[in-house]
Amino acid sequence: MSDQQSGEPPAAEQAGCPKTLWDGMTPYQCDKGAEKGVCPDHGRFRMPPPSADPDKPCQHVDMHLDADVQRLTASDEDPTVVAYIVELSIRCLACQERFRWSGVPAGLMPNRPACSADEFVLHAPIRPASADPDFGLGIPGFAIQYREGGGR
Repeated sequence: MSDQQSGEPPAAEQAGCPKTLWDGMTPYQCDKGAEKGVCPDHGRFRMPPPSADPDKPCQHVDMHLDADVQRLTASDEDPTVVAYIVELSIRCLACQERFRWSGVPAGLMPNRPACSADEFVLHAPIRPASADPDFGLGIPGFAIQYREGGGR
């Protein structure tokens, strides 16, 4: 008997709401609403398959944010943390299209946000609330400038 006939969701489909929740430092999956595909806290989580009709683009109703914090150390030999950078990227859960960051210069800078050369990842410097305002400003950075026609 197939999964469809047995009334159970297909093996590839998650059992419940896929939203990640946090209990202090510990992540866990919500998992509510498996029977209906609608979580009482987070809404609908079973999205229809993306439209194959190019005249009807995806509405990008449900987004996923990936966040990662990088600890920058003084050197490979010296584990002293000299800066923190958060990296953010966003994609649509229905069609998997990635989103680009607009209005942000490309590069990696210690004093302001910048994006990757392909504009898919935002790199933003962060510091602990207890740190001095100049924490992390001593690290080297770089910026990428785009010019029309690829000239120098």
